[in-house]
Amino acid sequence: MSKMVMAVAGLAMAVVLTGCGGSPKGVAEDFAEAIIKKDPDKAIACFETTDHTASQIKDKKEAFDKLGKKINDDKLDAVAIYEEVTVPGEDEGYVIVNGKKATGEKAKVTVQFVKGKDKKSDGMKVRLVKIDGSWKVIDYDEVSNLDTSDK
Repeated sequence: MSKMVMAVAGLAMAVVLTGCGGSPKGVAEDFAEAIIKKDPDKAIACFETTDHTASQIKDKKEAFDKLGKKINDDKLDAVAIYEEVTVPGEDEGYVIVNGKKATGEKAKVTVQFVKGKDKKSDGMKVRLVKIDGSWKVIDYDEVSNLDTSDK
């Protein structure tokens, strides 16, 4: 019976850990939507936590939940409107951090909150890094005054 419980727990953790899109845009959108929907577990699955303690992860989850409550509109979606990816030269090498390979690839993505076809002036700037072949969020800022026109 305990093997069955462990298998189910392992499967649940795998689902949580694969909850973010594969591209920088996809990960940034999933991260922002997890915050909007007040799902701190999904948001932390998008976040790079290699060098975080359990206490720091708990604090991040609480911050994500608090931001979701501040946004206070779970009908919003997050749409990437800007993406900038930096790829180091071939001779740059890579770094191993706690057994995970960091290639030096970085991205900045701006996501805009939308409700149906209505663009909001609010959103997030999300910074990401590529770790073990997957994009992970390392930082984010709330932004406002985004363009709401239909260009």
